[in-house]
Amino acid sequence: MTSPSVKRVAAKLGEDLRTARLRRRWSQKDVATKAGVSIGTIQRTESGDPGVCMGTIIMLFYIFGCQKQLEDALDPSKDETGLVADFLRLPQRIRSARRTDPRISPSLDPNDTQEDVIAF
Repeated sequence: MTSPSVKRVAAKLGEDLRTARLRRRWSQKDVATKAGVSIGTIQRTESGDPGVCMGTIIMLFYIFGCQKQLEDALDPSKDETGLVADFLRLPQRIRSARRTDPRISPSLDPNDTQEDVIAF
């Protein structure tokens, strides 16, 4: 079952797609041909059917020249909720790493080969 919020957003998207189509003076058949789907799929999309394939929605955004808005929809740098959550999880303080005496501790780097150096 689909939540009322999802139904409301799907209905708004359908209305907006219909308006975009009409402004361009395109028929549903024109859009269906460009998107490679049936007229019935365009009708379902415009009526706000939340079961329309995501690929169809993405294709419609591209056909109408709105791909940038779709690409930016969940851009992490614009995700205010995520940014606030990250900020709230910042540590209160940072402790310095413990310093060790390199003369006492052997190197933990497996690529570090200690060779005898002979000076001439």
